[in-house]
Amino acid sequence: MELQGELRKAAAALDERQLSAIAREFPPGKDGVTYLNTGSAGRKADSVLHALQEAHEQLNINPTVSLYYDDQPLDRARQAAAALLGVHPCSLLLLENATQGLQLIMQSFLQKPGDELVTTNREHGNAVAIMRFLEESRGVVVRRFDVPATATSEQLYLGLLSLVTERTRLVLVSEIDCLTGWMPDLSSLAESLEMLNVHLLVDGAHSPGHIIARPSRYPLWVGSGHKWLGAPNGTGFAYVARELIPFLEPTRVAQHFFDKRESEIYDLTRFECNGGNDMARWFGLTAAIALYESLHPEDLFSYQKQLVASLAERLFERFGRRVNIRTPIECNEYAGMLTFYFPDADVAVKDLRKALYDDYKIWIQPDFIGEKPGHGARISCHYSNTEAELGSLIEAIASYI
Repeated sequence: MELQGELRKAAAALDERQLSAIAREFPPGKDGVTYLNTGSAGRKADSVLHALQEAHEQLNINPTVSLYYDDQPLDRARQAAAALLGVHPCSLLLLENATQGLQLIMQSFLQKPGDELVTTNREHGNAVAIMRFLEESRGVVVRRFDVPATATSEQLYLGLLSLVTERTRLVLVSEIDCLTGWMPDLSSLAESLEMLNVHLLVDGAHSPGHIIARPSRYPLWVGSGHKWLGAPNGTGFAYVARELIPFLEPTRVAQHFFDKRESEIYDLTRFECNGGNDMARWFGLTAAIALYESLHPEDLFSYQKQLVASLAERLFERFGRRVNIRTPIECNEYAGMLTFYFPDADVAVKDLRKALYDDYKIWIQPDFIGEKPGHGARISCHYSNTEAELGSLIEAIASYI
């Protein structure tokens, strides 16, 4: 595989200040573990862990006040997240995860029998579960575009648009494909759906801390904090264009929901009224955003792409045509993940993930597109990972091929 020169040099090396900060914040894994699965859940930087510890100590001074009366941690986190994502704080909802945002939005806009959702066959399992629930409980119709293995952004755009009818209420698509790291250009899709008055919901679960995420390009968007951003588990986001806020219907309510709704219909925070919550996570989210921004997000994104391009090149150098890459490297529609697989006859183990962890303490994600997921891998190239770790991965894989 011949990568274009600009891909082989996707970014200048991070400077010494950035490298030193990353090494300090992400020391080597305990017990020698090499972690290459940020796409499922990210490691937390030391400053985030420290913020969580301090928060629990501070909140424990007066738990009643911290839990029910002090809005400052949540407000600070919202301001930080809004600045990171380039949106107005009033349009940003802080949630537990992207799945909660998907359920809130999907059940709000798909309410009647026959309402149609247009989507793809490559969405996350949590989104698929919500679709099935709406099909079974409300008679919602789900129309799926089967994404070709070598799809381009234009093919995705035309395929989804071809399924839109007068009954379509929502189109759901991922900003970054969770299975391959494909990052399609959604701009034409967004423009066309706006003209058709059909709402676009973008699943950006992989976006915060990964790409330069700009949710306001879409009317509806959800994201996760616990993956590439390295924020605490239980942190997520939903962006809702102001004119769509009144159409949201809660999946659960608690005290002050109705007070806030009656006071201001555009107040998204009513959907954050969920009873007792762990407020420490918002301290951790604020710390994670501060670290990420201090390291210059554009440089980190370029570095992650550089790692992906380098990994693809080194895989082909070592394994030749025996390795098959699913991520669209050559057309440059990719982010920080690389998915590949080997022919069944070439793999000496049933499950590469299990073998790599048992034998080498390397943790990866399987290739869940393939009929035998264990004969492939999805590798997350987070900015805390190094070329040396990817080299160790290749050498470990070679022992099974």
